[in-house]
Amino acid sequence: MPRLSILTPAYDRADTLPRLHESLLEQDYADFEWVLVDDGSSDGTGELVRGWAEESPFPIRYCWQENQGKHVAVNRCVELAAGELCALIDSDDTYTPGALSEMVGVWDSIPAAARDGFANVEGLRTDFDGNPVGDRFPADVFDSDTFEIEALHGVRGDTVGMYRTDVLRRFPFPDDLGWHVTPSLIWNRIAARYRTRFVNRVWSLTGYAGGGLSDRETELRLRYPEAQLIYWDEYAAMPRRMTPRNRLRANANRCRYALHSRRFALAAPWRSPTPLWALAALPAGSLLFLRDLWRSRRPGGAGR
Repeated sequence: MPRLSILTPAYDRADTLPRLHESLLEQDYADFEWVLVDDGSSDGTGELVRGWAEESPFPIRYCWQENQGKHVAVNRCVELAAGELCALIDSDDTYTPGALSEMVGVWDSIPAAARDGFANVEGLRTDFDGNPVGDRFPADVFDSDTFEIEALHGVRGDTVGMYRTDVLRRFPFPDDLGWHVTPSLIWNRIAARYRTRFVNRVWSLTGYAGGGLSDRETELRLRYPEAQLIYWDEYAAMPRRMTPRNRLRANANRCRYALHSRRFALAAPWRSPTPLWALAALPAGSLLFLRDLWRSRRPGGAGR
């Protein structure tokens, strides 16, 4: 039984997966398996991965499913994971040398008596030219959670790390909200109960392959507004400290996606968990909705 499971959802990534595979071969930490769920690829991804599995120095578990969206593939990865810890990495990213041993070391540095209150450890990412894709944390070792770090401390951008497997199994992605669900919906739910240890160490290089979810984020949010409505409704209802700007942003987006979902009654400020903030954010939310409609009718659509 490996201690760590590397989880990768993939869709038509036969061109980028070799780079990730090579970075796993170069790790100095050996107690891991690679769990890859193929979300309906038709580009030879399966043949590629099965070929690696035949001669791999670490276990590779491959599963194919009909195309259902990345969030469903992540759920399947978690179900298949054998490790007590799970490190989620995208199919167009790679790990830096020594990243896995550092992650496990940071996790083990949390005092045993406090570890039940922590869900994960997170580090930094850069692009392949070494440019940061997110802000640094307030200290080189900083205990917070994935909601507070952004909403209160203003740290933005992507992170990379690993979670306790049992926590991920307690908080699966909903599979009834369409093809796209923002990951932050689940990370915020976990943050309501668990802490995170953040470290200013680069653990991943990020590619953002063309045509991927990052490239289509705006388009997908508007195509599946119910998931966004739930995300922003829960964000606005969080009984947590956050900056006034983030409180207004949450309520504006809650209004915006209620209108996109045709849930017009929910756009009313008195239906918000924070009605006074919702009233203040109503003009901005309505303008965001109208801007989305205008952009969707322009050449190139809402993805612009």
